[in-house]
Amino acid sequence: MTDVRPRPAASSADQPSTPPTSRPAAVGAVLAAGWAGLVGALPCAALAVIGWLAASGGSFAGALRVGLDAWLLAHRVPIDLGNGRFDLVPLGLSLVPVLLLYRAGAWAGRSSSAAGELLAGVLALAATYGGFATVVAVVAGTDGATPAPTIAFGHAAALATVVGSAGFLRSSGRATAWWRACPEWLRAALHGGLTGFLASLTGGVLLVAGVLLAHIGQVADVTKALAPGPVGVVLLLVLSLAYLPNAALYALAFALGPGFAMGTATVVSPSGVVLGPMPAFPLLAALPSEGEPPVWSVALLGVPILAGMAAGVATTRRFPNFALDAAVLRGVLAGMVTGLACTGCVALARGSGGPGRLVEVGPSVLGVGVVAVSTFAIASASGVLLLGAWIWGRARLSAAWSRRVRGAR
Repeated sequence: MTDVRPRPAASSADQPSTPPTSRPAAVGAVLAAGWAGLVGALPCAALAVIGWLAASGGSFAGALRVGLDAWLLAHRVPIDLGNGRFDLVPLGLSLVPVLLLYRAGAWAGRSSSAAGELLAGVLALAATYGGFATVVAVVAGTDGATPAPTIAFGHAAALATVVGSAGFLRSSGRATAWWRACPEWLRAALHGGLTGFLASLTGGVLLVAGVLLAHIGQVADVTKALAPGPVGVVLLLVLSLAYLPNAALYALAFALGPGFAMGTATVVSPSGVVLGPMPAFPLLAALPSEGEPPVWSVALLGVPILAGMAAGVATTRRFPNFALDAAVLRGVLAGMVTGLACTGCVALARGSGGPGRLVEVGPSVLGVGVVAVSTFAIASASGVLLLGAWIWGRARLSAAWSRRVRGAR
């Protein structure tokens, strides 16, 4: 017989739990911005204090301010030195706040579902992070080195807006939907352009590494002359890594042809090298000697060409198009995206290295921009044509082989 006795009431553990109420996006953004600011600024201050402990002279407060100034420089906040300014951004260090703000935006964006919440979260993230940078600028200011609080707020808020928005959109799923809604030609150009940009940076890093290895004796002499000690050697290595992306972009500017300046009335380019007295810094040992560069340096001109061809190949492989004119046009657009991205990074990498001769350091943005866009566009189109010719030739060989096999049977 069927049991018709009443079943026992389900326990609370068996019943579906009510989803917890998510926090407002603005509240999460405020917390995330504070976390990103502290996690980015405290290690910079700690490294400076460690250097002060290992050295003789100075004060704890002075070392702390130096570390905070380095964090502000990563946001392109100029430091007023009284008789000049220093705004040469360590792009390697700038990657730290970029990654932190992206994580902060993604964490805060997980609780936002509506477009209004997303906008409120981005604004809260930008305002809080900009306010944190303003406080840091006020605390780090001295008579000999004064960062501008207003510029600190503007640059930090702008960075938080751009990078934080990417994190918000990624965590909410809107970025994927928007990417799929873009026209295929635009996605092809952006995909190939990003590939070419990464290939260009990789080529620049390899050039710097190769030149440093070739001048390893000079690098060792400069390091010994500074007498940094064990801790100082580690700090010099960290500082060199922070400016390694800058050096890679300078090497790319050299390979493109316009070259770069290391002070007023100086030039480092394939057509000639004119330098003056340089500061004692290991990375600067990679600079060529004055006069005409060696003949083998002409081979460096192939680095941007190969990077541009990589952009065209990546565009065609990811978004194939059997119409030759359309495929070449996509390659040209991808090369232009690569050139514009490199030009934007060059604009960030140049600046003033202090008073005197080093008031102008870095490549010419206009000169690099014109050459980069045209070179990468032509090289990318050539990559599309070469890939198409290789695919066509392989298909012809495969068809000929198939006919031969059938004839043998």
